[in-house]
Amino acid sequence: MGGLPGTGKSTLSGALADRFGAVVQSSDRIRKELAGIDPTRPAGAAFGQGIYAPERTEELYAELLHRAEQLLGRGESVVLDASWTSAPHRAAAADIARRTSSELLQLECRAGAETTARRVAERHDDPSDATVPVATLMASVADPWPDAVPIDTAGPVGFALERATALWRDAAG
Repeated sequence: MGGLPGTGKSTLSGALADRFGAVVQSSDRIRKELAGIDPTRPAGAAFGQGIYAPERTEELYAELLHRAEQLLGRGESVVLDASWTSAPHRAAAADIARRTSSELLQLECRAGAETTARRVAERHDDPSDATVPVATLMASVADPWPDAVPIDTAGPVGFALERATALWRDAAG
């Protein structure tokens, strides 16, 4: 489950995991765990700096994917909640899916700028430190994601959940 900040990926990840009994692995939570920071405490780092520096992002995705591989290897279904703006990170996830004989469903949450800005501004005690300027910077450096199925998350979560549920069931056969 990917997308830029404020697109609703964490909300949809949780709802989808609840529906299918899957385990959610959240990049925001893991990043702060790796840094020894309470997930609800702001990290105080700008885009590309501190816990958001490129080397820390590489560490984060390596851990996220390691955890996913362990869970998939035990037969668990997993929802990976992250931005997935890097094509190499997505390729690594696809490789793990192949190695564990798992179906990979790539969903990209999308919502308009006004919606995402409002959501980001309304966050409190949330693991994400993203701001509207951070979301803008992330969008400017994001690799194209042609393999993802876009999910409109601008409306009620139930609509996006029904679309994601149908896609999950199709992928599962």
